[in-house]
Amino acid sequence: MTLNPFVYGDASSPNCFDEASPCILEQTSMCVIHVATQAANGDAMAAQAKFVPWLVCMDSNGDPVDQCNQQVGVDSAAVQSCLKTDAADLLKQYLQTDAPIRATPTTQVNGKQVKANYAAIKQAICSSDSTLSACASVVV
Repeated sequence: MTLNPFVYGDASSPNCFDEASPCILEQTSMCVIHVATQAANGDAMAAQAKFVPWLVCMDSNGDPVDQCNQQVGVDSAAVQSCLKTDAADLLKQYLQTDAPIRATPTTQVNGKQVKANYAAIKQAICSSDSTLSACASVVV
């Protein structure tokens, strides 16, 4: 699974849905993902175990960055450092990654677009690997 902060436009004046440019919360999300991935030595699942709960905390509580960092164990100093030194490059990477996206949420399984609902996502995942335990009740 890949979860991307969504930005569009260009690096000098990025756009996002929920805040004004320069999309500081989106850039903070990029840095949290970056910091979590580095701390997990590139292990995507371990990184997601940090940044997905962080995103849930942010979305559920009105975006309290420091509170969510502390709650899920994200290094606030590393995020601040990232915002100062890495955010511009990360923003360029996400702008490129997000370029083909035409709506949010955009859901893909194995690179193929899937409707963003539970049944469609489960069907696509189970079509990809029917041996998963959650797929026992799915007709593929």
